[in-house]
This record gives sequence, structure tokens and C-alpha cells, in this order.
Amino acid sequence: MAQRQEMFSWLDKKSLGDQDENKKTLSNQIATDDNDGAVVLEDSINEFILNYDFTYNNQAELINTYREVSNYNEVDFAIEDIVNEAVTFGDNDSNAVELDLSSIDDEILSEKVKDFVYESWDKINNLLDLNTSIHRRFKSFYIDGRLSYQKVIDKASVSNNGLLNIIQLDPRFVTKFRNVEYDKANHTIQAVDEYFIYNENIAETNNKTKQNKNSNFKEALKLNKESITYVTSGITDSNSGYAISWLHKAVKPANQLRMMENALVVYRITRAPERRVFYVDTSGMTKTKAEQYLKNLKANYRNRMSYDPDSGSFKDSRHLMTMQEDYWMPRNASTGKGTEVSTLPGGQNLGDIEDVVYFLKRLYKALNIPVSRLEADSIVSLGRNTEINRDELKFGKFVTKVKKRFNMMFLDLLRTELILTKVITGKEWDKIKNQIKFVYSQDMYLEEQKKFEMMRDRLELLNELNDYVGKYFSHDYIRRQILKQSDEEIEEQDKIIEEEKNNKQYNPDEDQGRF
Repeated sequence: MAQRQEMFSWLDKKSLGDQDENKKTLSNQIATDDNDGAVVLEDSINEFILNYDFTYNNQAELINTYREVSNYNEVDFAIEDIVNEAVTFGDNDSNAVELDLSSIDDEILSEKVKDFVYESWDKINNLLDLNTSIHRRFKSFYIDGRLSYQKVIDKASVSNNGLLNIIQLDPRFVTKFRNVEYDKANHTIQAVDEYFIYNENIAETNNKTKQNKNSNFKEALKLNKESITYVTSGITDSNSGYAISWLHKAVKPANQLRMMENALVVYRITRAPERRVFYVDTSGMTKTKAEQYLKNLKANYRNRMSYDPDSGSFKDSRHLMTMQEDYWMPRNASTGKGTEVSTLPGGQNLGDIEDVVYFLKRLYKALNIPVSRLEADSIVSLGRNTEINRDELKFGKFVTKVKKRFNMMFLDLLRTELILTKVITGKEWDKIKNQIKFVYSQDMYLEEQKKFEMMRDRLELLNELNDYVGKYFSHDYIRRQILKQSDEEIEEQDKIIEEEKNNKQYNPDEDQGRF
């Protein structure tokens, strides 16, 4: 397998990071602290003779399993709940995701540089087309448990143009490798080399039905670390070390629920009708003739309908014994009874689905979805509600955790754009990266209701503390701690109050009444 093609290899490493600082860090490091699911190689292994396909197949099959499970109706419904809770499309005048640099002091990052950062983010926002694709990108990241994007640049004018395009890659084809070189004398890590292998042949390897002698296998590519934005869920399998999706623990209950539903349908169809029982008089017949006689009768009276669990429909299967097959029993006249046809009663507890509900609740718990959302008549409370369901609180924290992992993609793309265009350096980025925030667009009506609810509670508390202002609480404390006004808001409101004192519209004469 040829892997000698590299991208970004011409790029000076110091333009995207300080290599000397990394060497200082590794001078006494004894282990790597990474949870990205990368395949770790030791320096004694020759990477060009390692069987990469084995690793690809395992991770690709894992992603295929997640995608298959996500197509189940119940799982897809739950995933939509998570995605809709995390992201929504902004209004015509707002973006789905906005950049917030308010936490960064002007001493660290000047206003002029901030403007360049905002412009860089607008460029990334347009390249990704987040206003229309944020839902799809977030859903894919949640299902696959990883994402990979290629950064397209122009080598001749990288400092002027920066990123030219951002291409979403199928994560099944992308595998991250980490080659760790150890200093055996000091028992420490000497160097860490990370790169990616992009191999589309895995599609042909997994889809065996399409394989043939004329299949066109593409050459695998070895990609520089900086050419790919690669983010995982941060969860790894304890046995294989591969990055796994948030759907990983839901695979088993989802399959169990599906089997239980199919079994329930089969049981209902089997036990619902009253089947016939034929007692056939075979007196005077030999055993062979009696068996043949029963087979001939079965062929004439057989119910030939069978259930297909894949499509959920009935099929005509003449050569198979069906679920509604009648019973045929040979009977000897010596028993005092001859040929007789009777009926077998149907099932009595066909309306019991507690076992299905049990597995459905297990599935929702595995997906971190509140079980209360299973109720068909559950509604969204827009009024006053002082009690918050504990499961809903945990669900909100879970969605926030997923969004933070998704934000790592934005951070990496923004870092690359800023450093390539020489807006900031790698050291400056390390100082501000933890203070950069991404604000997701929210449903405006729900946000307004929430804001009004909080304001109402603050005003009621302010009214209760009115008699204690100036005695136990200062006005400044009330404005900052109760009304939650910032320094800018306090200064702005004081200025407006002074202006309104000289405005007759807000200070009418006594005979004109009050505004």
C-alpha cells in the first residue's frame, strides 16, 4: 500500500505551533494523555509494513453499526430530540452560531485584532454554510462519534487567502495514527508524530457484494496532521482504544427492542386467530398411508400467509409452514371418536406491551433522553414553573457536553485560518483559545419567555427587599446582585434616567396625569 503522498508537508511547523515548546513538554513525559481514539504505534514498528486495513475495517464497521441503529424509528426520534435541543436555525438577520470574544481583555487582544477574528469566523461560517447545514453536521457528529474535515488551501498565496474551502470527509475513511518514540534510557517520551491515513478502499472492503476483479482501488494517502480537522466524542472503548459514539451503549437495547417488537407482532398474528384442529380418522390405514393421507389434506387446507419482519408485511409462502398453520391429528376409531374439526382459542393477553415499554425505556436511558418524553401528551411549559425535572436537568447538561466537543471543530478551523493569515501567532492563540465562546441560536419565543420569567422573579424579589435598601443592602448591591446589571448597563441606565428627567413626555404636569 503506497502512502508516500502528504499534504501540508511544505508548511513550516512553527507557523501553526511552537515546536520548541513541545520538546520541552516531552522532556519528562512518560505517557500520552489523548482520548481521540488514535492508533498508537511504537517506534519499533515499521509503519510501512503495518496492516492498516485491519484497523480501518474495525472502525468503519463500528461507524456502520451506529448508522444502521440510527435508522431505527425510535432511535432517530430520540436523536432528533437531542439535535433540536442543541442547535436551531437562526433568523434571517442572525447566524446559527455566533462568535463571542467579550471574555478576552483588550490588553490580550486589541479591538482591531478582534475585528479580524470576527471576519475570519464569518468566512468559516460561510464556507461551512452553517445557517443551512448546522443540523446535518451536528447530527452526523453525534451518530458517528467523530468528524473529519479537510482544509483546502493555496500554497502560493496561503497568507493572503488562508482557507479556500472546507471539505467534509467520511470518517470511515480517515484514521489517526500516533507514533510515539521512547527514550529507553530515561524511560520518557522522546517525540510524538501524528498523521492521518485516508483510504477509500474500505468502502469496497466492507461492501463485498460490489467487489469484483475490475474494482478500482484508490491509493491510500498519508496526510499531515494540520491538513485535517479531526474531532471525536472523547469516549474510547476500554478494550480496543477506538473512539466510540454516544450511540455505542444504545446499540444493544435498540436491537433488543427491535427483536421484541418483531416477536410481539409474530405472537399477535400467531395467537390472535382461532386456529382449526383436525382430528382425522385413519382407522384401517397403515402408518405410511396414514401419513400420506394427512399430507394430502394439509396441502388442500393450508393457510399460506407468512409474516416478513423486514418489511412488516405478509407474504405468500406455499413451501413453508406458516404461523397460522392448522393442527392435524390422526385418530383411531377405537377411541370411540371419528373425524372431528374443532377450534383452538386465541391468546387472551394480546394487549400487554409492558415488555416492549421496558426495552423502550432502556433505550431512552441509554441515549440520555428523559423517559418523560415518551409520553405522547407531554407539552412544553411556557408559563411559570419553579420545579425542574431532574432528568431534564441531566439532559440539558448532556447536550451542553456534546456541543462543547462539537465546538472543537470551530476552534481548530479558526486557529488555522488566523495563523495562516498571520493575524495571530501560535503562542497568542494558546492564551485566548479557552476564552473563546460560541453562542448557538435559540428559539426566539422560548428565549423571550425565559427572559421575561427571570425578570419577573427579580422584580418580585426587588419589591420584597425594597424596605431594606439603604439599611441592609446598598443600591449598588441591588443593581448588581439582584437585577444582574453589568457596569456598562448601570452606566447606560444612569445616563438615560438623567435624560428622561428633562423630558416632559416622562414627567407630565400634575393635571395631565402620569404616563
